[in-house]
Amino acid sequence: MPVIPLPDLGPSVFGPPGRGEEIAGRVAKARDWLLSATPRSTEDRTFQLLGLKWADARKKDIDKAAAGLLAEQGKDGGWSQLASMPGDAYATGQVLVALQQSGAVSVADPAYRRGTQFLLTTQLADGSWFVPSRSLPVQPFFESGFPHGRSQFISCAATSWAATALGLTAPPKG
Repeated sequence: MPVIPLPDLGPSVFGPPGRGEEIAGRVAKARDWLLSATPRSTEDRTFQLLGLKWADARKKDIDKAAAGLLAEQGKDGGWSQLASMPGDAYATGQVLVALQQSGAVSVADPAYRRGTQFLLTTQLADGSWFVPSRSLPVQPFFESGFPHGRSQFISCAATSWAATALGLTAPPKG
């Protein structure tokens, strides 16, 4: 199945053309930091992978970061936000998008397909995904209209990541 790329977020978009050398130096420092950083959560690993891709890291470094994420896929095909939690649509959608966008995994890869199957089996009848909130309330709750009450913020984000991951598998029109 053909890849439907999201917008290129490589180093060329991080600053004005006249400051290319400066920007390239800053991106190189960011890439070095990403290579030395120790991610503590699935989200850390996901954005480390995306950052390495955006910073034009070597393929072997991108593949190593992707392998770390792939090793954390659950038996049910999903990924969890933390090792102590069950898999959910937030982590799974985010990981799938990062794997595909990094170029490390295609949507035809068995791991990607297991992840999409996890998303399809956990999607609710209204089209959304429910992920229970684990954040401490720092502001008064307000109803946005998205389902899932006090868990609507994370569930909305989960639905967005899941829909993006599934959308990447769709054949291009025309």
